[in-house]
Amino acid sequence: MDAPMTTAATPAHVVIDGFLGAARAGELMQFALEHESEFHQSRFYTAEREARVDTSVRDSSHLLELGPLRAAFAASVDVVLARLTSELNVCLPSETKKEIEMVRYGDGGFFKRHADAPPRPDGHDSVRALTLVYYFHALPKRFDGGELRLFSPDAGFADVAPVYDRLVAFPSTALHEVRPTRCASAFADGRFSINCWVRRPREGQSPSPSC
Repeated sequence: MDAPMTTAATPAHVVIDGFLGAARAGELMQFALEHESEFHQSRFYTAEREARVDTSVRDSSHLLELGPLRAAFAASVDVVLARLTSELNVCLPSETKKEIEMVRYGDGGFFKRHADAPPRPDGHDSVRALTLVYYFHALPKRFDGGELRLFSPDAGFADVAPVYDRLVAFPSTALHEVRPTRCASAFADGRFSINCWVRRPREGQSPSPSC
């Protein structure tokens, strides 16, 4: 397995290899191929503006409707959630909400430095607290690059390789970016992931986190 590359203080994150197993990773890839036409250009939020497409900032496509795979993935996250919140010192209520999407980065695809939980008009009564990214792809692997770069407050960083069947988790407030991906043009050649955000109520709303 490719170990994360780090410099200076290591940003807070947890890596779990073999998270779902090869069979379920293969199911996700097959689902992506069967729903290729339903992928749309990814959007992003800022503190000042609502969601928009800007490929100079984020160049990827995503799929929001995952059918029964969504509930199955959420259940797998629940199994490790207590471990993740403990190791990352993230407080969550006993019942959480999850956002889940499937994402593909093609040749040249990237996402510039950002945080998943900045103040923004996203229309939710909750905020992102924990970010999880799960990697899968066609076999054999057909792309290079696409590392997740996590930044620490002292200007250090850690690069996490998008290894097959790997889950990485980190606080949603952490600054991070997706490094450019290099691959051929076919849809199946890209870098695929499941992005999952575990949300908590905004401050002043119940239930309060218990930690």
